[in-house]
Amino acid sequence: MRARADLGLVTHVTVQEWRAAAERPWAVAGQDVFACENPQVLQAAARAGTSTPLLCTSGNPATVALYALDRLIADGVTVRYHGDFDVAGIRMAKRLFDRGVRPWRYSAGDYLDAVVSARLPLGGPVPDTPWSPGLAEAMREHQVAVHEEAVLALLLDDLNR
Repeated sequence: MRARADLGLVTHVTVQEWRAAAERPWAVAGQDVFACENPQVLQAAARAGTSTPLLCTSGNPATVALYALDRLIADGVTVRYHGDFDVAGIRMAKRLFDRGVRPWRYSAGDYLDAVVSARLPLGGPVPDTPWSPGLAEAMREHQVAVHEEAVLALLLDDLNR
């Protein structure tokens, strides 16, 4: 994975590969590892040459992503997640936050900053957002979805610090 990262390549990892590396540390306790939902964020980070660790769930987190996230958290790593500001994205984020993942630019203020230029309809009832109670309220008021690609520049800035 290190060689692929040095080449700016995205690496897809299987559960078997994660388990084979179980004896090796994946990150340092206290370190921030970022996570995103959309593979386009991961690809843009690779193109930008960021050295900040970024894990992508490729949509709704399944076995591999959950295994990796749980392992990182158990090892004392701070995992910060950003996803789409839409109904499905909120549900995915809540699932991850309930596991110990923390928000990354995923609050009411972040939504309100981004909603100005968004035009996608929300498409359904917004679940509650206990990590940022004002987020659900703002989304219900504006009825606009904001996908990760719309805030890509902000996310890349964080990853390039």
